[in-house]
Amino acid sequence: MGTLYWSIVSLLLGGCIGSFLNVVIYRWPRGLSLRKPARSFCPACGQTIAWYDNIPVISYLVLRGRCRRCGVPISLQYPIVELATALTFLMAYDVFFVAHLRIGIGNEPVDAVMLIAHWILLAGLIALTVMDLEAYMVDIRVTWLVSLAGVVGHIFWTPAGSQGWIRPGATQAGVVLAAAVGLGLGMWWAFRGQPPASLEEDMTIDGYPSAGLPPSLPVKRSWRWLWLVIPVGLILAYLASLACWPGTTFHLKLPGISPEDGSWQWRAVAISGPTARVLGGFALLFVGLTLAASRPVAEVDTQIMESIESEAPDARRMALWELKLIAPAILLGALALLLLESQPAARESLERLLGWRVWDDWRPALGFSTGLAGWIIGGAVGWLARILFTLLFGKEALGMGDVHILAAAGAVAGWPVAFLGFFLGAMLALAGLVVIRLRRQSQALPYGPWLGLGFFLAVMFQDRILEYLNLRWWFE
Repeated sequence: MGTLYWSIVSLLLGGCIGSFLNVVIYRWPRGLSLRKPARSFCPACGQTIAWYDNIPVISYLVLRGRCRRCGVPISLQYPIVELATALTFLMAYDVFFVAHLRIGIGNEPVDAVMLIAHWILLAGLIALTVMDLEAYMVDIRVTWLVSLAGVVGHIFWTPAGSQGWIRPGATQAGVVLAAAVGLGLGMWWAFRGQPPASLEEDMTIDGYPSAGLPPSLPVKRSWRWLWLVIPVGLILAYLASLACWPGTTFHLKLPGISPEDGSWQWRAVAISGPTARVLGGFALLFVGLTLAASRPVAEVDTQIMESIESEAPDARRMALWELKLIAPAILLGALALLLLESQPAARESLERLLGWRVWDDWRPALGFSTGLAGWIIGGAVGWLARILFTLLFGKEALGMGDVHILAAAGAVAGWPVAFLGFFLGAMLALAGLVVIRLRRQSQALPYGPWLGLGFFLAVMFQDRILEYLNLRWWFE
């Protein structure tokens, strides 16, 4: 009953956060404030939405997908975002505290800090996914908030029972700290003398709500709201399975690396009932993202392709400029590595600092280094890939927004999740592209949404993947 109670709390909280994400998704790309107006409004008629018409998913179903005042159909995106957030919150709780798929986490009172940090990460990824699908943009304010939540969360989360969580040693901690200082110097050098870009940009907003519309408009009845019955039913089935899942185990044989001799061979893999449940929830998210990504947005695709082509002549020059920007980080990181490897006394001093306990098992220096290592290494994976492939192909290979997403995911979930998610996202994008090509002809495909889905998969199964590939030793 305790599991069912907290599962319901996670589900309801996720729905409420999803409702707030809809506000962020609509307002920030259009240059609108989150504070003014304080209440949500209908984009068609500008009427303030009453609280009873703003209950996640339920209000959409009661109103049958139409505004109470003007009768204009409400975008199906709103309840889908709420359902997606509710499902991911529920799955995160399941992964950490019910299915116990992650090593080093599972004590509910102590490890709640990491659950909250991952909830913030998932909420940010959902908001960025919708923005990227709509306008091929990543709002870095979201990634910075997620990164801050990750670093602060790790500062306060260093329990003795979390040894299985991959943390940096003294050498890695020293290198990433030196790299962070070098990155700061590089940013100062690159942008010195330039005024900071304003977060409040003047934008032309299409479809800005007008209060002068008549009280009601004749519209054709829409039955789109009935499609919500399917995901709602599947999520409720997921919730029910948390309380009464049978102890079934599925056995499969998959090609993998042998832990004995490192050779490729067929290995038996056991999939427990909770693991199968989590995979089912992930499959629902994959199908939802694939359907959303396959919506025809030909005009935006054309603009993106034209922008990429117009910037192609300067792509390599920009990549070299970015390489100069991160050169101080690479140089200082290399010097720190040489120092710590050649001077045992310096490494021992850093180890004592990481082990410094303020109270009981609280080691803030160790927690800070964990979050910082994830942020630096996660961002470095994407940034170096962006520079390398841009130099090779002469076109922008990866957006800077995706680099920020990698850094944010690393700050919360650890740099192994960012590393694995980068490659898992590519494989998921290729799989989704097969379906997308059948539904529309598109030249552009935003990578951010698939990157976010890859991170979620890595968050759930990082330890299983590393064990299966016999690579945990490399990450530690």
